[in-house]
Order: sequence, then C-alpha cells, then structure tokens
Amino acid sequence: MSDANGQAWGMCAAFGCPLFGTMGSDGGWYCFCHAGKPSVFNDAITRELRENQIEVVDITLQIRRDSIRGGWSHAMRELRVALRQHPDGTSLAFSPKTDGNASAWLLRLERHLIQATADIGQQKRIASTVPTAQIIGPTHVSKHHPYGDGANA
Repeated sequence: MSDANGQAWGMCAAFGCPLFGTMGSDGGWYCFCHAGKPSVFNDAITRELRENQIEVVDITLQIRRDSIRGGWSHAMRELRVALRQHPDGTSLAFSPKTDGNASAWLLRLERHLIQATADIGQQKRIASTVPTAQIIGPTHVSKHHPYGDGANA
C-alpha cells in the first residue's frame, strides 16, 4: 500500500487523493472512487473529492480510524457536526434506525462518494433544441426596392 510517488503509506495512489488505497488496480493501491477508472480522470475525481465531498471523505476516514480504536472519538463528534455543512448532510448523517452500526453507515457514505464521482469522464448528452432569443427587426421582405424604378423585381 505504499507508493513511490510521494503519497503517504496506505493512501490512494492517485496523486492528491485523500482516501485510503483499498483496492489493487493497475499495479497500485487505489481508493474505491479511482479503482477501475482510466488514469486520465484521476485529477477530476480527486478534485470532486477535495472540493465538493471533503466532509464525507473526512467522516469515512475517521470511521475507519475509530474502528481500530473501538468507539467514537472526539474528532468524530466534530466531523459529524461538519457534515451538516454538506449539501446532502442531513440525508448522510448517521441514523441508528437505518444504519444500525458504523459499518453500515460507512458503506452508505462510500456509496455516496462512488455515485458522486461515477459520471466523471462520461460524455454528457447535448440538448437537441438550442434556446434562442426572440427575433427582433423585420420578419419579412419589403416589396419596395429603393434603387429600382418602383416595379417589383
């Protein structure tokens, strides 16, 4: 799980990725978001994780750390408060009724990250109709010709 490209031991082999490398792919250890994707999309996936999903990323890392220690840490309490800042924070929050335990919550959070990065690198469909502005000015040809002799040509 170590890599020679400057990433910390145990982290994803995609440069700058904040997640743990948990899946072997293409000769390196990648996170579940980068694994199986062409390397040309690594930067876009990492940018999505760091810019739009960082609260969820931090919680997934802390759940894995706390699972080793056994129990919720003070950092986890702070991260759960920070998760409320995420646009989907209320739906991603831990629920004893639906999640039951930290492992089920971790799976749900990781599924969210996979879905958030799934469409990166896919061609978007272009709309078949192009919105245009209303036409201004004349909408028909005048019968008067300014340089003619008055006859309709």
